[in-house]
Amino acid sequence: MKAPRLSHKLKYLEGSYHKYKDWKKDPKGYFLIRLNKINNTIEVGYCKKNNLIDVIIEGKNPQEIYATAIKEKLISKMEHAAYLGKELQKAYTALKYNLEYLQDEELNLVP
Repeated sequence: MKAPRLSHKLKYLEGSYHKYKDWKKDPKGYFLIRLNKINNTIEVGYCKKNNLIDVIIEGKNPQEIYATAIKEKLISKMEHAAYLGKELQKAYTALKYNLEYLQDEELNLVP
C-alpha cells in the first residue's frame, strides 16, 4: 500500500467544542447509559422526555448498541451518534477494567 500524500489544498483545523454553546438536543430523544456488572454488559435506556425510558438496549460492546440504535432509528443527528459512540466506548473500557462509569464524566483510570 502506498503512503498517503498531502493535498496541495490541505486545510488544517484546530478542534474545538464548547459544552454549552455547541450542544444541541436530538429531537428524537436521548440515552441514559449504565453498566450491568452482574451480566457484564452495557445498558442503554432511550428516552423521549423526562427520563422516561421507552427502549432498553443491552450489549457487550459499543458496536452492538450503536448499531441497534441506528437500525431502530433512535438517532437523528450526527453529533448525537458521535456522542453515543464516545460514551459507549468509555462505558466499555470501564466495564472491561472494572472502573467506575458515570455518563458525561471523565473516566477515572484508577480503580
